[in-house]
Formats: sequence, structure tokens, C-alpha cells
Amino acid sequence: MKGLIVLNGKIEDLIKLKEIGIKSDFILSADGGTDYCFKAGLIPNVVIGDLDSISEESLKKIKEENIPIVKFPTKKDKTDSELSIDYLVEMGIKDITLVGAIGSRMDHTLANIFLLNKMNEKGINIQIIDNYNVIYLVDDELIIPNNEGYFVSIIPVDSSGIVVSLKGFEYELDKVKIEFSSTHGISNRVTELEGYIKVHKGKCYVIISKD
Repeated sequence: MKGLIVLNGKIEDLIKLKEIGIKSDFILSADGGTDYCFKAGLIPNVVIGDLDSISEESLKKIKEENIPIVKFPTKKDKTDSELSIDYLVEMGIKDITLVGAIGSRMDHTLANIFLLNKMNEKGINIQIIDNYNVIYLVDDELIIPNNEGYFVSIIPVDSSGIVVSLKGFEYELDKVKIEFSSTHGISNRVTELEGYIKVHKGKCYVIISKD
């Protein structure tokens, strides 16, 4: 079962959002993310948050569509992002896409990216998608299609670094150690039909991005 969480970060491509939503089994919008859902022609299955950044028009549509609302106080110990993920995990959903998780608030952006690692430790597969990036947390292997104009960067998660092999890339690696905070894994490219990433030791963020 695939879950989609629409957050209130920057979402430029509503067509892409709709495409992701159509392929999802359950859509959760967090607060102002509901505005993006309706603009993309998506009807969320549930809305959560303190509803402090949602438009009056969307509130009206929520009532018209009888969409359940799970409200949380403004002062709370978790962000809407984490509360949204927790909600889907409690439903038994283990394949989750976050849209609107990246925006002008760097603190929220970093916290959302770090949530990938936290959920990975619980066996939950999460990816973050925006108009320029797809972000994965990888501790085993990943196959990436060759999309022209995209870069692939590999960033170790913690101080232990990673041991990684890359095949089908401009810069291939064979069980090479990449240290934590090193830029060794930045801005590679897939040159074959597919790029294969094998993480032998450790965990890393794999970021597929374009300028």
C-alpha cells in the first residue's frame, strides 16, 4: 500500500503532484498542503495539523467532501511532517512519498530529510520528491534510470561513513569508502540505461537532482 503525504513546503509542479497522487492508495494532506491537493485536483483521505496555514476555501471544501480532520494543537512536540508519517505508519503503510517537504525553511527541510533515516530504522521506506530532487535513504541497493540532465549524489548519513559500489555511472566505484561529510559522492551521472548502487556498509542519502 502506497501513501502520499502533501506538506506545506514549496510545490511548483501540480501536474507531477497529481500523477503521484493517482498512483497512491492513501493521500494525507498536512495543513496548508491541503491547498496544493485541491489545486492539483486531488481529494485527500484525511487532513491533519493545527489548520493554521490552510485557506478558507479549502476548509469549505473539506466540509463539502466530508474529509476527516485530525487536529493537533499549535504547540506540540512533533512537526506536522512527523505526525503525518506516524499516522500512515499506524495504518500499516510502509511505502510513503513526501511532497512539499522542501521549502524556504532550512530547519524544516533538514528535519524532514533526517526523518528518512529515523523511519528507515523502523523498516519504513520513504522518499521525498520536489520539482528538482528525489531523495532516498539507502542501506542496501538502489537502481536508478538514466534521466538526462540529472545528477546523482551519495551522502553518508553518519560518522561511520559508507562502503559503496557504483555501476553504470560516469564515475564508477568498487567497494570504496566514502567518509562522513566528504564531497566524494557529489554530482555523479548515470551513463548506462540504469545506474546500480550497492551499499556494502553504512547508510546514505541518494539525491537525484537537476539544476
